[in-house]
Amino acid sequence: MRYWNIIKAFLPSVPWVSRFTTISSQPAVSSTTMPTRQPVLFVPHGGGPMPLLKDPSHAELNRFLAESGQKYFSTHKPKAIVLVTAHWETDKPTISSGTQHELYYDYHGFPPETYNIKYPAPGSPEVANRVAQVLKEAGMEARLDPTRGWDHGVFVPMKIMLPNADIPIVQMSVLKSQSAAEHLAFGRALGKLRDENIAIIGSGMSFHNMRKFKFGGATRNVQNENFDKKLEDVVTGLAGAERDSALRDWETWEGAKESHPHGAAEHFMPLFVCAGASEGTAQRVTRWEAMGVRLAGYLWQ
Repeated sequence: MRYWNIIKAFLPSVPWVSRFTTISSQPAVSSTTMPTRQPVLFVPHGGGPMPLLKDPSHAELNRFLAESGQKYFSTHKPKAIVLVTAHWETDKPTISSGTQHELYYDYHGFPPETYNIKYPAPGSPEVANRVAQVLKEAGMEARLDPTRGWDHGVFVPMKIMLPNADIPIVQMSVLKSQSAAEHLAFGRALGKLRDENIAIIGSGMSFHNMRKFKFGGATRNVQNENFDKKLEDVVTGLAGAERDSALRDWETWEGAKESHPHGAAEHFMPLFVCAGASEGTAQRVTRWEAMGVRLAGYLWQ
C-alpha cells in the first residue's frame, strides 16, 4: 500500500480537520516535583514519517512530542528508555540488544529523503540483558536481537522528543497474540525498571484502522468518540486489578472493532504494556483529532 498517496489525499485543507490538544492542566515538571521513579508514557507516533516531513496534519503532534521530551526527560535524564513499538510483532518478547542499531524504514511510497533519516542514539546491551532478566523472573521467555533495526515507531517520535540522541534506547516488540492480558503481564515485569532510572515508552496509536483513516478524512465527526471516552475513563479513573479487568475486556467496548480490527490491534498493544508498568491511574496528555478520528496519549508517573 502506498501510504503517502493514500494519506496525502486526505490531508486537512481546513483548520477543523486536524486538532490536537496538549492537556494544559498538567504542571510543568521541575526538579522539585519530578517523581523519583521514571515515568511511563504512551504516545501516538503518527503516520509513517509524516511527522518528520512536517506535514500540516501532524503539526500539533510534533509540538506535543517535542514538549514531552523536554518535560519528562531533560531535568531527570533516564539511564535508558525501553521503547515498546507497535511495528515489531513476535511470538515472544524480543529485545534489541546491540550497542548501535541501524534504522529500519518500514514504510512504502514516501519521498526519497525519508529513507535517509538518521537517529544515532546508542543501544544498551546492559539494559537489554536487564530487561530479559526481569521478564525471566516473571516467567516469560525473552529473546535478544542485536541486529534488527529500529523501526519508525522508534525513530520518528524519538527524533522529535530527544533530538540530541543522547539517551540509550532499547527497542522491544509486541506479541503476535495481541492478548491484552499477556501485554499487561509484560508491562508488570518491566515496571520495576522504573526504579532503576529506566523510562518506558509505548509507541502506538489508540485508534488504528487504515480503512477508516482513508474514508474518514473529510468529516467533522469523530468516528471513535465512544471508544476514546471509554479508554480514557478506564485508564484515568481505575487502577490496579479493577483497571486491568476492564482493559482485558476492551474488545467488548463500543467501537472496539472499528478502532482496532480483529487481528490488527498491534498498535493498541503498547498501551497495555504501559498500563501494566504502573498500578496507578494515568493522566491524559494528548487529544489529537485528525482525519475524522481522535487519538490519545497517556502518562503514568
